[in-house]
Amino acid sequence: MSYISLMAKSKKGTIIGNDLSGPDNYSYMNQDQHEVNVCDCLDYVRNRRLHISPKFKLKKTQYDVSYTFDSYLIVSERFKDFCIQNNYENVVFYSLPNNPKKFFMDILNQKRYDLTIEGIRYIEFNPACGEYNEVVGAHPIYLEDSTPLADGFYRTDIEFGRSYAKGPLYMVGVETREKLKMEKFKGLYMCEILTHYL
Repeated sequence: MSYISLMAKSKKGTIIGNDLSGPDNYSYMNQDQHEVNVCDCLDYVRNRRLHISPKFKLKKTQYDVSYTFDSYLIVSERFKDFCIQNNYENVVFYSLPNNPKKFFMDILNQKRYDLTIEGIRYIEFNPACGEYNEVVGAHPIYLEDSTPLADGFYRTDIEFGRSYAKGPLYMVGVETREKLKMEKFKGLYMCEILTHYL
């Protein structure tokens, strides 16, 4: 089956990509930042690679793809090797202390989230840094551009969640989804991103 045929229309809308989801691994990278005002932890949210704790310990190690409670995307060496073998650009892997076969995966390709839709809520505006302490209503994902995502990995341009745990939504192209499915990565699940939803 060709990848082009996968750009099918559902009853809701045209499939343009998939989100990149996984289970919680019951770990914090920096638990001391939990519930800190977003203005005081904004660098942690925007530059997670700079705040990898030397004391980090992954509590659930069985997954190829998982997330910490504070929104770090943790992947296995096998997942990292898959990305390298497929020559995916704009993804970076950072080694984790005490976990030589696990990595923090940072995705650099940004796609603009459609902020005109109903359902997004902004809570506790902080004038000191111009940020909201909490943004909710991330799912389903709406993108400004309805063009199908090319083979690769992407993130939204805004972060959802609360305080230090705010983070972007991660996404993959339809072709990427099919490649990932063939690998049967443990913990990975992907939901369709559509041009519109019922």
